[in-house]
Formats: sequence, structure tokens, C-alpha cells
Amino acid sequence: MKIVFTSERINFVRPQVSYAKFYAENINNPEIYRWLRANPKIYTINEEKEWIRSIKNDHIFTIIEKETNEIIGNCGYNEINNNVGEIGIWITPSKQNKHYGREAIERIIEYGFNTINVKEIVLTVFESNIKAIKCYKSIGFEEVSKDYNVYDGIGNITNNIHMKYKK
Repeated sequence: MKIVFTSERINFVRPQVSYAKFYAENINNPEIYRWLRANPKIYTINEEKEWIRSIKNDHIFTIIEKETNEIIGNCGYNEINNNVGEIGIWITPSKQNKHYGREAIERIIEYGFNTINVKEIVLTVFESNIKAIKCYKSIGFEEVSKDYNVYDGIGNITNNIHMKYKK
């Protein structure tokens, strides 16, 4: 496990095929996918392995808790276009509400500006994800637009909020 960069309590490493079972268990958990996408699909371990192989040069990272050396989530840049990076994150349910998400987002912002030279960072969050929105706003993200009447990952109607962070 080669550490790419760190923060106070977490290490950021490249996803490894050996992490596929953890990824599949979490991405198929309604407590996670409800906030990530509409129309959830169940992913197999083999599909997760293929996904991991496909992103080896991307800016997506597995989040490892330093204290326990356990995998606790995933974050990174889903897309980079014209120096604008779109980020995403999920934290395993047992490690949520411990500020790991905030710590990871703050560090991935720093990585984006200082290492891959993005000029602006964007994200999309379901309006019903109140905790995430509060976190993003406290970091400095601002709402720029909304998509109305979309479905979250468990079929509830909500809105998508598009947010941006500028250096």
C-alpha cells in the first residue's frame, strides 16, 4: 500500500483490486448509495475489480484510517474538464459522523489545487443530504444551481444541488 498523500487522521492510497470486496459491500449498501445516485445498480465484486483496474491513473483514492489501517471510504475527482474538477466521496457507515468526510474533502481540495492544478472544484449533492450540504458550505462551497424533482438512490423525490468551490 503506497500512500499518495495524507491528512491528520487518514491516508489516501490508490484503490487496489484487493479492496473490491469492501467497495462492493459499501457501494451496495443503501445507507451509501441513497446519497450517490438514482436508480441504484447492485455491483458484483468482479465489477468492482474491473472498475478499480480502469481507474489506476485517475485521481480517485481509497481512504484509510491511520489509527486502525482500515479502509473507511473513497473520494476523488470523478471528472476533470477545462481545469474544473468534479469531486465525490463516500464514507462507510460505521465511520460516518466522525468528521472523516470533512477532512477528506479539505485534503482532496488541496490536492486538486496544488497537485493537478484545477482552478475550480464542483460537486453535486441531493438536497435531502442535509449533513453533507452543511459540511460543504462550512468548507466554502457555494450553491450555483439546482435540478428539480430528481430521484435519490432509494427512490425519494428530491433536488440536486450543484455547488462550486473556487481557490
